[in-house]
Amino acid sequence: MNDLEKFGQPFWLDLKRPYFPKLGGDINADIVIIGAGISGLKLAHALAKRGISSVILEGAQAGEGASGRNQGSINVGPNTLYAETIEALRSTCGAHAQRYAHRLWQLGSLNLELMEAQMDELGINCDFQKEGFHMLARRDVEGWEMLLSGYKLDAQLMQKDGLKAEWMDESSAISRGGNSLYAGGLFYPKDSQFHSGKFAIGLAQGITRSRHIRLFENTRVLRIEQAGTSVNIVTTYGNVTAQHVFLLTNALVPQHVPALAPAMRAERGQVFVTEPLPQRPCRGSFGTAMAWWREIPEEDGRYRLLFGGGRVRDEPDSLFRQFDKQGNPHPKLESEGFSPSVMHQRRLDLEFKKLFPSLASARISHRWGGLQSFTADRLPLVGTFDPTRNIHGMAGFSGRGNSYSNIGAEFLADRVAGNKGMIEQQYGDLFEKLMAVNRISAKWSSWESSND
Repeated sequence: MNDLEKFGQPFWLDLKRPYFPKLGGDINADIVIIGAGISGLKLAHALAKRGISSVILEGAQAGEGASGRNQGSINVGPNTLYAETIEALRSTCGAHAQRYAHRLWQLGSLNLELMEAQMDELGINCDFQKEGFHMLARRDVEGWEMLLSGYKLDAQLMQKDGLKAEWMDESSAISRGGNSLYAGGLFYPKDSQFHSGKFAIGLAQGITRSRHIRLFENTRVLRIEQAGTSVNIVTTYGNVTAQHVFLLTNALVPQHVPALAPAMRAERGQVFVTEPLPQRPCRGSFGTAMAWWREIPEEDGRYRLLFGGGRVRDEPDSLFRQFDKQGNPHPKLESEGFSPSVMHQRRLDLEFKKLFPSLASARISHRWGGLQSFTADRLPLVGTFDPTRNIHGMAGFSGRGNSYSNIGAEFLADRVAGNKGMIEQQYGDLFEKLMAVNRISAKWSSWESSND
């Protein structure tokens, strides 16, 4: 299990993928979208529905980045507890903090509805399941009693506000989690699972049937330059002149907009997947201190187990800076941020043996690493990134890219079209107040990285 040389490819991307052409020289475009992950692909789709053409530029293949390296879960809520979210919003929303938190969860539910509709519209078969997400408190981790109290409070608050959440007592947590370490937890029944790779690839194939969308792969963007009233995007295979640029490369966004680096901490996650197992290992997705996991259905009726985590959020070996001391792009950001490390893997293997002792000898088929980008308040940045160069986008998804990508795409597409659509009308203030690009609450204080 320590032989990492043969690993690195995500399970989600270990399938036959279509190839889209490289850019073949200089072209003009109304809109350029940089990044063919799920957020970039969804934005192109949202623009096309409004009759707006776009060119997508992808440095590798569609879905190659965080979109194909995640847990494959669609969470309704942000990456914080409900009570924590309310408390954090008091400084900006005052007496209305709980109402804003409630609407954040409603926005996440709408995002899930839009994703399901998108799967149906484009005929994307991506093993979609609605098995929920379980957050478990484990007795071998310091402070579990306080965490368990927080879960119980969250269940009460959310149920009172009409949101879907269920408290799990010790018996229920042990039964669902399959380990006597669990003292209780919180269950979100609306959260869902899907095959990230099949979704991203199906989305790319589906949207490029539109005459409004052109996708170019293996075309890396080198620079984004202001050119009078237009923008010039310099790539490895030609230049693209456009009126607006949408930057949708998540953790790599500050490489083109350095001013966003203080709000976007790049963090490497690490994951492995077992070979198909003789028995179903769990039902749905789970998260607990130092680990998260889910089942993956196989066509023959068997299941694999996906297992990730193995770090606390501030683990220095999993944090990466955007730039070196000379202000150049940090060489380790991409070279090591998207690769599994031995140190991280040892921690991950240890957690796996604790939580799944009966599977300790299970053969591992895939291991991989991937960069995420977290803001300090764990909400994304959505809007204009650089008004001088007409650069806009979404970034800093904080482990919730599948939770915000659809609603963010619809919001941005309406802004481009000059429409005040349903999301703008009902949730525009959430974007303006809670997801504003330059908000202070998104910025990090100092942090340490062992990758300097």
